[in-house]
Amino acid sequence: MSLVPLPLLSTPRPGGSRPGEVIRISPDPVAEAAADLITKLYGTRTEITAEDPDLLFVRAPVDQPAPRGLDPLGQAEGYELVTGEHGGVTVTAPTSAGLFRGATTYAQLLAEGVPGILVQDAPAYAWRGLSLDVVRRFFPVEQVKRVIDLLALYKFNVLHLHLSDSQAWRLEIPGMPELTDPAHWPGDAGSRNGEGRQHYTVADYQELVRYAAERFVTVVPELDMPGHTQAVLSAYPELGERPHAILGHLDPARAMGFVETVIAATPGRWLHLGGDEAFGMPHELYAVFMTEALARARKAGKQVVAWQEAARSGSLLPQDVVQCWVGRGDEFDAEKMREQVPEEYHPLLDVVAESFARSPQDTPDAVGQGAWILASPSSVLYLDRRYAEESTDPAQNGERPGMPAYAPRGCRELFDWMPGTLEEIPEGARLAGVEAAVWCESVKGFDDLAFLLLPRLSAIAEKAWTAGPTTWDDYRDRVGGHPGLWRALGWDAYFSSRDLFSSNA
Repeated sequence: MSLVPLPLLSTPRPGGSRPGEVIRISPDPVAEAAADLITKLYGTRTEITAEDPDLLFVRAPVDQPAPRGLDPLGQAEGYELVTGEHGGVTVTAPTSAGLFRGATTYAQLLAEGVPGILVQDAPAYAWRGLSLDVVRRFFPVEQVKRVIDLLALYKFNVLHLHLSDSQAWRLEIPGMPELTDPAHWPGDAGSRNGEGRQHYTVADYQELVRYAAERFVTVVPELDMPGHTQAVLSAYPELGERPHAILGHLDPARAMGFVETVIAATPGRWLHLGGDEAFGMPHELYAVFMTEALARARKAGKQVVAWQEAARSGSLLPQDVVQCWVGRGDEFDAEKMREQVPEEYHPLLDVVAESFARSPQDTPDAVGQGAWILASPSSVLYLDRRYAEESTDPAQNGERPGMPAYAPRGCRELFDWMPGTLEEIPEGARLAGVEAAVWCESVKGFDDLAFLLLPRLSAIAEKAWTAGPTTWDDYRDRVGGHPGLWRALGWDAYFSSRDLFSSNA
């Protein structure tokens, strides 16, 4: 049985089946999304019918432990899956989310023919996400849908879209056309992303939200402020200050109307306000900005997420979510950076170092203010870290994507952690869940994204969903057959890690 993430409980039983040329799925609101996933994975024709279904959905209560953390879906995700003695599989759950999670388990079982089995399953953590940087490398709607398909396969429930940064602004805001005009974007953010439109229209974004929701993935838009706003200030310089060509920040006295416009343009319950790396912005000004922006977002009915620096404002509330990202071992090293950047930027390194010197206190301060903590430390959850091991494919052993500032680590090394014991998360924290992140400074296209995400994303899924620790050897055996699923979903360029896919590993 090659299920990833590992279910809470699975028991062999009589029965099992190998469906024929057509897989019949019982009618249910989740049936179309389940059929779409199965067809993509296997090329199999599916039919939604109540007559003798291979996959039967039943809405009924099941015993399931409550997950730890903050639920972005608002729906219990536990389910039971059982194969009948004469073939066919029944998935039982009280919610649509639970039925769909059971359908993804069925979809994975199909790779080997469905065995006789009883699966009783529920997530360990309520929030299980991926942050995708679409600023440094723009991915059109169809490619983001591939990301959503992959998240659905591995039972993630959040896609955090990093939509704005210093390099570009990727979401259309009605009434502010200059934001999405590449002529205002610093550097080559517009030209290096290929041909065609380089942002999401309102209709594009609504389509992504719809597609994700059908697969029980919540889209959390991030529009980063008050720092990381060079693209904004290039388009609308009256909104803030640019003390240096590569530094800038919004001014709370001038930008709150802009903030309210942005908040109003993002449908849905969730909004990520950023708040990170506002280098060079006076602390008092930063605190005023974040306090005001958080208050306006809450007033608009948003549940707010922000990076860990937001704790420096002192204005967090218990419903807010703070994303812990500065990982142990990845601290900023100004002296090392002096060797890597032109001398003209050396004075700025002291400004950056001053900000990072406060980082160890950010998450404890957020805990002290009562906020939820979302675990995303770069030490184990930043997927733009280079691989340490070789590939079984010699062509992948040359220059690789990934941030040179992070020490390379192998897949096996990165498997050795659990959310509840991360040293970056202080004791007493209310842990909302787990979110991986992939930043795209080094990404030249979708193949590079595939290379960085896989195989590591499936391991993170197991850490976030499976209640107890699992062993490397067992995980390695289970994930060994998954590259065929990745290729079927359009992820051909995954990293063929010797840690995972070599007989000598």
